[in-house]
Formats: sequence, C-alpha cells, structure tokens
Amino acid sequence: MSDNIKLNESFAVHLIKQGILDEEDALQALDQQRQMTQPIGRIALDKQYLTMKQLFDTLSEQAGSQLRFGELAITLGYLDNNQLDDLLQTQKDERPGLCEVLYSLGMVKKGVLQKERRAFLKSLEAVLI
Repeated sequence: MSDNIKLNESFAVHLIKQGILDEEDALQALDQQRQMTQPIGRIALDKQYLTMKQLFDTLSEQAGSQLRFGELAITLGYLDNNQLDDLLQTQKDERPGLCEVLYSLGMVKKGVLQKERRAFLKSLEAVLI
C-alpha cells in the first residue's frame, strides 16, 4: 500500500475522530477516490508504453497470479522499471486528493477541510519530530 493511500486513510480516521465524518461516508469517499484513479494499464496505453494486445496479455496472466499489473508487465518483458516508475508517478499525480473528493461529494465544507487538514498535518509533524 502506498504512503499516499495510508495518509488518506489516516486523514479519514482523523475526520471520523473529530466527528466531521462517519465511517460510512469515509469509506464512500475513499472508494470514490479509488474509482477516480486511472489504472496503471490505462495510463500505459495512453503513454504508448503498451499495446492493446500487451495490456490484455498482462491482464489475462494477472488473473492467475499474485503479482501486481506493473510487476507482471515487467516480468513479461512489456515494461521496464523506469516506465513503471513513470506510470506510478503519473497515477499518483492524477489521483484526486481526498479533500477534493469529500468536497465534491458535499460531505465536508472547504473551510472545515482546510482547517482539519492543517490540524492533521500538525499532528503528523509532532509525531515525526
């Protein structure tokens, strides 16, 4: 699990503890964020790192494997490590932020999100120092 996903989940827990969100809304927002995140295979097609045949070959192999899509595409010789790193960075850059999702779903007002995000980051900073 990536650090960004862990941070999003931790921020959602913070909002629950503050009484701003309930668990159901938090899960709905995190699910919405995941749904809005482009799969690596789609990004690889867009960047022309993979052909449609390579994409479907990888997906077909993945069904019987424990490997993630990118790892399997490397094993099959379709991607190299630099391309996978680029794809993962693109995916991360294009993923909507949890605050953006919460606001767009009308679950939390922008001002409240900004205030709570600052409080959350301050609490993280206190732990890290």
